[in-house]
Amino acid sequence: MTNEALDPFGTQAGCLLRIARRYVSGINEELISAFYRGLFRRAGPKDVIALLTPEQFAQTQARPLAQLRAILDPDLDRKTHEREALEIGHIYGFLDVKTSWLVDSYALYLERLLQNLGPWIGEPEERVRIRSAVTMRLMSSLSAQVRGREMLARAEQEAISQISGLLQGTLTLNDLIRQALNILTDLPGMATGVFARPDSRGDIQYEIVAGQNTDCHVASLVDAKLLPSIREDDPRGRGPAGRAWRSNEIQQSASIGSDPALTIWHEYARHFGYASVTAIPLADATGSPYALLTLYHGWPGYFAAPQRTNLLKQVRAALEAAIAREATPRRVLSYSTRLAYREALGRGDLVMLYQPVVDLRTGALVKVEALARLDGHDGTYVSPADFLPAFGEHELRQLFALGLRRTLFDLQDLKASGLTTSAAVNLPTQAFADTEYLGIAREILHEFPTEPERITLELLETGEIDTKQARAQVLPQWKALGVKLAQDDLGSGYSSLVRMEQLGVDDVKIDHGLVRTAARAPHKALHFIYNLTHLAHDVGIRVTVEGLESEGLIEAAGILGADFGQGYAIGRPMAPRDLLHWQHPPLAIEPHRPRTALGAYATMIMRDTLIGLAGPRTEFWKAILTEPSGIGYYLRTQGLENTALGHAHAGLQRCAQGGPGTTLYREAHRTVERLLRDHITNPGSDSIPNETPSADANPRASALVARAVPDVPPSGGQRDSPQRTH
Repeated sequence: MTNEALDPFGTQAGCLLRIARRYVSGINEELISAFYRGLFRRAGPKDVIALLTPEQFAQTQARPLAQLRAILDPDLDRKTHEREALEIGHIYGFLDVKTSWLVDSYALYLERLLQNLGPWIGEPEERVRIRSAVTMRLMSSLSAQVRGREMLARAEQEAISQISGLLQGTLTLNDLIRQALNILTDLPGMATGVFARPDSRGDIQYEIVAGQNTDCHVASLVDAKLLPSIREDDPRGRGPAGRAWRSNEIQQSASIGSDPALTIWHEYARHFGYASVTAIPLADATGSPYALLTLYHGWPGYFAAPQRTNLLKQVRAALEAAIAREATPRRVLSYSTRLAYREALGRGDLVMLYQPVVDLRTGALVKVEALARLDGHDGTYVSPADFLPAFGEHELRQLFALGLRRTLFDLQDLKASGLTTSAAVNLPTQAFADTEYLGIAREILHEFPTEPERITLELLETGEIDTKQARAQVLPQWKALGVKLAQDDLGSGYSSLVRMEQLGVDDVKIDHGLVRTAARAPHKALHFIYNLTHLAHDVGIRVTVEGLESEGLIEAAGILGADFGQGYAIGRPMAPRDLLHWQHPPLAIEPHRPRTALGAYATMIMRDTLIGLAGPRTEFWKAILTEPSGIGYYLRTQGLENTALGHAHAGLQRCAQGGPGTTLYREAHRTVERLLRDHITNPGSDSIPNETPSADANPRASALVARAVPDVPPSGGQRDSPQRTH
């Protein structure tokens, strides 16, 4: 048999190695010990090894030693051997063992092993074949270990890239943190990740947790009163978390079991298999401490390696950028509160409230949006802003199933009472990767006689969707149910619209948070509504503007071409029986006769767009400029012609005679636009009515909209905040 044909893991190699093991087993053990002494003398691993307890050191060596001993095992299986070698490569990566050190150590080990094999085996051909089998096995092991180490390095780099990519979307902070923790805890050896904030007592409350045994992890800390603290005078504040908060620097412990500062957690860490820990302080936009990100790893010294320092710094920068975008920090919730929310959902303590969505051309009710609340059984409701951060994937599926079933039941009940309408229900984006959602929807839709087309499933903008896979595999199955699909909280412009066109959604909703900026930055908000609306229409998608909390916003959205509207100025979320009594007159939106300052601003945007389309063609722009001005109508009807804005508008009309391309016209236009913005953002100036949205106001009735809806459900539930949540 030739050397080339020899399978180092085959039957013939096994027979040869049985012979070799009789002669070199004792010598091989000496070589193995020498191999590890040499490898761990290197700077880096040596520093970590010095921190380990004897038990941890034995654990660190166990699997690599077993692999070397198995080199001469005649029954060694190739797949098992390579799988073990890959995982040992991860261990070397954890301990920052360099590839060059591994190659040198294996070369020296192989050389000495082959030298010792020679004298004991008689036949030259037999010796050659044994040496060949041993060499190939060792090279296979080394190659797999190097691959394992490189896989770890690539996984860490990919984690940085994925977390940075999360910032490009419009994820809420909670969604972003949860996804970042999931990415980090998917890294080899990473056990648990925690996002936490201190309460008023200085106790660090775990808010978002990912990884292995997360519920047990937090529950055991709470039960043992071992939640970390930020206070220096408390033993619970002397670990990495407390030090990180006080110093505003990343802190770590390379070996929890031998760190005297962590004595009170030694047994806890041993129970959960945590060997090393790091705490990353996260600051808000002002640089003040906001939260802590704590990561636990199953191997000692993992966070001490230089490349990990870079990983942690980049994670910190990405999450701080996300925190800086958070307008209103949420209150700190204890673990027991979060657990109570999960238990309430498990009991079915869910109430669906419904907010009307109307046609902005006619004012007709198009559908209602179903909004989930947890029933506190004390006359109050818990909003999703509070309970969603407490939910994991299992609870989110429960929430979807319970919410859809309740909504279909309520639609059926409303129809029996004389009101036939449609409803929108939120669908997490993970439904395109989790087929359980599809099964849940199919089963529930079959339970009720309601036509499936009366249900719109609204995909949140949060989360990543593989549009090619979704369109080819998942989307047809959702469409087969007969439901409509909508994109909720659209906030990232053209790229999102392209994705939505690829997914084949029927509607998109412009985020209420963007709309509500009209009170302080009308030029940004209204231009945003206009641009997104017309981009959506270009790809055949209808647009709903949510967050319409004033008459001016309703009028502006209608003038700018949006199809549907939703918000407190149209109707608050209400119990299903209150929908039977909710009424409003037809809308009276006339693009050339605005009745509000925001409506007047919208007419300017539309007029400017037409002038831009006319270009240098004189007959077109003259026709546009000679038409009655919407802002002129507004100024006349509001008695504002003798104000600074009125005079500036009169000047603009005079400058228009020279054409929109002249310097005089452009300067006059900028003046009118600036003064109109000032009127909107400073409602008291020049007697412009206050159109700033207010959840507590009881605005006057008008021809635009009547608000004959209750502030709260009749059961006495808690008032909703102006910000709509799902």
